[in-house]
Amino acid sequence: MKVLFHKLGCVLLLLSCIAITELHSQYRVVGYYPMWERTTLPATEIRFTSLTHIIHAFAWPNADGTISSDDNVVDTALINTTHRAGRKILLSYGGAGTTQTDNYATVTADSNLRKTFINNIVAQLSTAHYDGADLDWEGPGTLAQRSNEALFVKELRAAFRAADSSWLITMAIGASDWSGQWRDFATLEQYVDWFNAMEYDFHGSWSSIAGHNAPLNIGSDPNTDPDAYSIVESIQYLAGTRAIPKNKIVLGLPFYGKMFGTSTIYTSYVQEEDLAYRDIMTTIQSGQWTYVWDSGSEAPYYTSSRPDEFITLDDSASIAVKCQYVKTQRLSGVMIWEISQDVIGTTQPLMDVIGDQMVPTEVAAGHAPQNIPGGFVLYDNFPNPFNPSTTIQFLLPAAAHVTIKVFDVLGREVATLLNEQRNAGTGSVHFEASTHAVASGVYFYRIQAGSFVQTKKMILVQ
Repeated sequence: MKVLFHKLGCVLLLLSCIAITELHSQYRVVGYYPMWERTTLPATEIRFTSLTHIIHAFAWPNADGTISSDDNVVDTALINTTHRAGRKILLSYGGAGTTQTDNYATVTADSNLRKTFINNIVAQLSTAHYDGADLDWEGPGTLAQRSNEALFVKELRAAFRAADSSWLITMAIGASDWSGQWRDFATLEQYVDWFNAMEYDFHGSWSSIAGHNAPLNIGSDPNTDPDAYSIVESIQYLAGTRAIPKNKIVLGLPFYGKMFGTSTIYTSYVQEEDLAYRDIMTTIQSGQWTYVWDSGSEAPYYTSSRPDEFITLDDSASIAVKCQYVKTQRLSGVMIWEISQDVIGTTQPLMDVIGDQMVPTEVAAGHAPQNIPGGFVLYDNFPNPFNPSTTIQFLLPAAAHVTIKVFDVLGREVATLLNEQRNAGTGSVHFEASTHAVASGVYFYRIQAGSFVQTKKMILVQ
């Protein structure tokens, strides 16, 4: 009998380990998709292979508990395309507008209005075939509103259990105590599937000086930057002070940056505006810009002195670093605001990095299997991300003239690493970034050996 229980215990332990492994092998990659960006990024062009969930933005409560939405439209094509791709789509209720914020406060304060709003949510999700609701009340701001929100979410979960128990509830939350103090996370955590932490807007038009939009770490002296704050501090606050389980925290990534009217970080400025990543890439092509990787903050920025301008942003390198942080901290995944902002022609450089980092599909060259395939092979470079050098391995089943070149995200050639005849067998080349005057970011390396051509990505972090 003891042997039987011992074996049973081993089996249960094994199953538990397998369950834990499976739990952390799949990260959530949540992309906000605004209704007004349908022409910029049609549903058929969304990179669903890099996403697990779409959040369709926005609908919101009216003061009487009815619902309005941007463009007054439910995008059936988007919903159907998402489901055909095997992904889930939620409808986001709220937004940053004064009307949305005020109406949330009005509706949640009254039991009858809460019931009306909840019934309308259930009817809308059911009719349109959404998979749940994302709550983006960019408040509350009083103790009464804090309590009313908790009641609303509790009642919404009860209604979902009655209507469709598979429906999800997610919530967009702020990064600091400025908003976190007005949320009853101990109650909310019982009913919310995960929290989309908005880890951006750390500097903006409200700041006294120009600074990073979304730094991973504080890279400046707090005496120099009165608004100094970082993602690391935010996660410590949310998971520590507010006791949100890390497996319910999704780290927000901005696909936009900010331009300040100054040529130097941590100085006063004359104006500020938000810019989508695609617009930043256009802007830096038209002037004298200097790229800087702030190793303390682990974030990039551009500066120009003609005229005095400073751009804070996330690029492929900082996105990769943040994805790695999510893994080391065992967070639930990443959220993107918003998925159309890095569309440049037919490319999406930031989305591709997230897909590579959060949905890994290949083995790094340093961990390549021992059984060598019979055909041409281009292995993943190792290490990746890298600084300052990385190794690229390849396999030739027969002698061939081999070229290996490196390109940036705009398709411009950066370096030729190999251009010669090679015999059958394995080979390798090294890419030394410091000898090519390249900035942090995503690069592509391509091999051509006879008729065999293949391209892969690598990430430089300086």
